[in-house]
Amino acid sequence: MTSLATTGRFDPVESFDPRSRQRSLSGLLHPGLPFYALALMPLYWALGLGYFTFVIAAVPMGLGLFLIRPLRIPRGTGLWVLYVGWMLLSALMLEPTMNRYLSFTLRAIVYLAASIAFLFIYNMPQRYLPTGRILGVLGSIFVFTAIIGGYLGLILGEQRFNTPFSQILPRSMLQNSFVNSVVRPPFAQTQFFLGFPLNRPAMPFSFSNDWAATLAPLSFAAVAATGHMGRFRRLAGPIALIALIPMAVSANRGLWIALIAGVFYVAARRASSGQLLLGIRLLLVMLFLGSVIMISPVGSIVFDRATTEHSTGARSDLYSDVLERVPGSPVLGYGAPLANPNPNRPAIGTHGMFWTALFSQGIPGAVFYVTFWVGMAVRTGRDIRNQEQLWLHLAIMTALPTMLYYDHLPAALPIMMICAATILRDRRFADHQRRQAVAASA
Repeated sequence: MTSLATTGRFDPVESFDPRSRQRSLSGLLHPGLPFYALALMPLYWALGLGYFTFVIAAVPMGLGLFLIRPLRIPRGTGLWVLYVGWMLLSALMLEPTMNRYLSFTLRAIVYLAASIAFLFIYNMPQRYLPTGRILGVLGSIFVFTAIIGGYLGLILGEQRFNTPFSQILPRSMLQNSFVNSVVRPPFAQTQFFLGFPLNRPAMPFSFSNDWAATLAPLSFAAVAATGHMGRFRRLAGPIALIALIPMAVSANRGLWIALIAGVFYVAARRASSGQLLLGIRLLLVMLFLGSVIMISPVGSIVFDRATTEHSTGARSDLYSDVLERVPGSPVLGYGAPLANPNPNRPAIGTHGMFWTALFSQGIPGAVFYVTFWVGMAVRTGRDIRNQEQLWLHLAIMTALPTMLYYDHLPAALPIMMICAATILRDRRFADHQRRQAVAASA
């Protein structure tokens, strides 16, 4: 087969073969380079484009897909294709207003960006985009979000700054509260439900719930990245402890549930596979970290948040509104979340990806979305071959509980898709090597 250098294309399967005469390109022509655009998230945020990080990176990745022949699609992806297609079709149900079109478009481009990232990584050979590099980029996003964004949010609260992008937008668009929050994102959301002002980190996103929803899968991806830290691995513990403080102070119960349930899940899998001591050790580490947090000044915030009923009633009302309106458009939904008649309440069809899919894309859309992630969790959970795959699988598993109370846009969804594609690609690569070894011995 002719080389990538001469044709501009490459076969991802042939590239698995170390005897292939294809050579890795360098510089700007390197096939895996588009993925590294994600590492520029701090720059995008400073420009006022943080919401569009994965959309911006998807542009060069999408162009890179044209170089891959044949383009392979993993099993189970058909359900995702159905969901994306149904999402596009649901645009027929939008009222002809600028706000409704804008709401739909912002969500649609993130769905498409996540799909492009999934296909790009699945088809990109390890020699061009090593797994360690993928996890390194996710780890850098974790540090920027949990530590830099977390502490700046705790310190600066709802302060905003006029980003370059906000300066060039028409004032009429900036009057839209959602658009204004996207291009002039606050460092945190300041709320008073504990009886005092509490800064809940949001940077580099617009809302604290988006920050927490992103950290649910990203935390486990960051743990997977520690295996590639080399001599810097000893820093993993201090980094985790530093990151836990803003996570605790953020008062995001959904994030706490996802992290605690994830650790118990890993411990149970380790114990069931004969590694009982390792499972117990993991639980002891979690117990130790929890004890340190609870005896610290942060402990009172965690306890108060765990016992308060703030937001429970509002969420129940939102979910009831969705269930009441679904019979009005059960097949295609309403295209996008709808502004709440109560100006003090969030939009109907938010605060949970399941509810967003059900309201925006109808019953079929919700079925496609849920079934895809259940299938992906099962598929990636089979035949786990190393620690790295176990933690990436756990990042995917977070989709199941968090879809009930967190939106997966703009970042949690692409991150989970990247984790899924990485596991499936590496497994395909290992199977290809095994077949080659069998053929060689025969």
